[in-house]
Amino acid sequence: MTDPRVVVITGAASGIGFATAELFRDAGATVYGLDIAPTVPDGVTYVECDVGDKAAVDAAIATCAEHGRIDVLANVAGIVQFGRFEQVSEAEWDRVHAVDLKGPFFVTQAALPHLKACGGSIVNVSSVAGNVSQPYATAYAAAKGGLTQLTKALALELSPEGIRVNAICPGTVDTPIVSHVAEIMPTDLDPRVADRLMMMLPGPAITPAEIGSAIVYLASPEARMITGAVLAFDGGMS
Repeated sequence: MTDPRVVVITGAASGIGFATAELFRDAGATVYGLDIAPTVPDGVTYVECDVGDKAAVDAAIATCAEHGRIDVLANVAGIVQFGRFEQVSEAEWDRVHAVDLKGPFFVTQAALPHLKACGGSIVNVSSVAGNVSQPYATAYAAAKGGLTQLTKALALELSPEGIRVNAICPGTVDTPIVSHVAEIMPTDLDPRVADRLMMMLPGPAITPAEIGSAIVYLASPEARMITGAVLAFDGGMS
């Protein structure tokens, strides 16, 4: 059966966002992929957008809402940061928060009137770093922890209007972001705490499609009684 819903996914040009867009597309949904890069899946409408730029977000959501509704919003876009706390620059801190925390704030706020029109669902992709202590990733951990709490607060606030809000906190996912970590990791980390940062899941890393499937489920009618949930998808890391 064709999925009649309108789905908006940020970070749809790679990794989890790309896989999630494919899954919704294959189910027959009308899918809009927001990203700064145009490499979204075939059959997904690309909308150029820097989620950390409010004006760009407002314009992008106006395009996505051309059908008069947004049934599903998946806030997937994110960037990582690693390094000693004393070496984190203000620009680095601001950029991580702009994408990882302010981005979901901007996108959700812009999409909210269209989500209210159909009692839509919001799924935020946070991180294991937002749930448990993680060294050398202070900007990232703070932003993802904020996103987890934003999810819980919005779930309570929007529940009376029939909008569900949930979050997924992945561990190690096989994405370009994770591959990039090795390139930006400082070489002089304290071995007493570096092991916590380098923890890997038992067996292979999680695939983007596995996280995408969880997003699809949380946004589905089968999950109609689930809101305010923070799903740890990390193989026991947390």
